[in-house]
Amino acid sequence: MTAKINNTYLLLVRNILVAIGTGSLIAYTNFHVETGYWAMSAIALSSFLIGFLEPRRGWILALIQGAIVISFYYIKPIKPVSEDLAMFTSHIAVVMSLIFSFVAGGLRRLYLKK
Repeated sequence: MTAKINNTYLLLVRNILVAIGTGSLIAYTNFHVETGYWAMSAIALSSFLIGFLEPRRGWILALIQGAIVISFYYIKPIKPVSEDLAMFTSHIAVVMSLIFSFVAGGLRRLYLKK
């Protein structure tokens, strides 16, 4: 059973925490994969999740997620397996997050219209 949260700001704070968690997961994945498929899949799935959770303000969550990934790349607390792949997936994560959250938000709004 899921509990309904009536306060939209509490819901947004919960979803921001989800975006921070998924952004951290993406950043960790970008530094530990040898091919880009796993990294792109993690970006796509987590961005779709945050867009589905927040159909109207998903772009805010996508920007938070992208900012975490980019800042993790520039801080570099751990050594990446492939420097070029980590750079590519970290920079593409911002664009992919915005696109996938937009698509998922549109699908969620269509689903709620029924």
